[in-house]
Amino acid sequence: MKVHFKGTRGSIPTSPNAAEIRQKVINALLSARGKDLRSEGQIRTFVDETLNFRTRSTWGGNTPCVHIETGSPEYIIMDAGSGIRVMGKELMAKKEVGATFHIFLSHFHYDHIQGIPFFTPAYMPGNQIVFHGGHKGIESFLRQQMTEPFFPIGFDSFAADITFEEHTPGDIIEVGNAKISLFEQRHPGVSFGYRVDALGKSVVYSTDSEHGEGAHNQDYPYIEFIREANLLIFDAPYTHSQSIGAREHWGHSSNVMGVELAARGNVEKLAIMHHDPNATDDDVSEFFAHTRKFLAGTKHAVREAKPGIPGAPSPRSHPHEVIFTYDGLSMTI
Repeated sequence: MKVHFKGTRGSIPTSPNAAEIRQKVINALLSARGKDLRSEGQIRTFVDETLNFRTRSTWGGNTPCVHIETGSPEYIIMDAGSGIRVMGKELMAKKEVGATFHIFLSHFHYDHIQGIPFFTPAYMPGNQIVFHGGHKGIESFLRQQMTEPFFPIGFDSFAADITFEEHTPGDIIEVGNAKISLFEQRHPGVSFGYRVDALGKSVVYSTDSEHGEGAHNQDYPYIEFIREANLLIFDAPYTHSQSIGAREHWGHSSNVMGVELAARGNVEKLAIMHHDPNATDDDVSEFFAHTRKFLAGTKHAVREAKPGIPGAPSPRSHPHEVIFTYDGLSMTI
């Protein structure tokens, strides 16, 4: 499967401001001092291979949208934040018509549906769009956001054939060659995570989910939902101290909890998304470094554990890799 991240920021779209862009340029020029950069090729190589990510790029500012390819002509899209507008523009550049889009919505907080009015394929006759979700009233919710005084163009302006499917945990939804299941998550108003199984691989999309004290129980149901997944896309805008402090009950999780749950579920790769809108590129980069250090430390602790010694950590698997997602990231699993 191929996974394309079109929007990875949480709560509200954001972008680097003028001062942050200026500092990136300064940092790049400082790093270039003394380098032989005469040709365009040398400059491009320097940018790609020498500059760190926070200087040469950005973690992105579009709200959640993930496209999962399974080899089927039907599109599988997780959430419709502002990132889905970018995906729509890319598809129209390819003159994509007569396509079927399955859009799975985790919930209806605005950052997860605000891109729908700007999804260009929805205005093209011949396309089909199926909205999926675990909540009751999907159609009415989506229609409401496209009414005056909130939006000037009504839902009926869409020319594509649009339908709505409501599901419950335990359902198996077949889309092309994929089987998709949903899991109820702890979040204000409830959110749903989705597991996509296809081609012998599994991707779990789990955003806007808080894992409280019950997450440490041996029989925590979430572990079975993510078990043996090749990729777990996990909501973690907070540090551990933030998630159990002032931001407790906000419906989100931490990087530490992500690593812990991925380890217990024997997940291959952990992808962090839903970055805090208040975090700069430097902040997210530092958060990423801290997460990788924590993962390395827990792996070391398990290797050093002596089996049979009371109180020693039990040997267990850990995610092979932790990835911090950014707008435009594509990966194959």
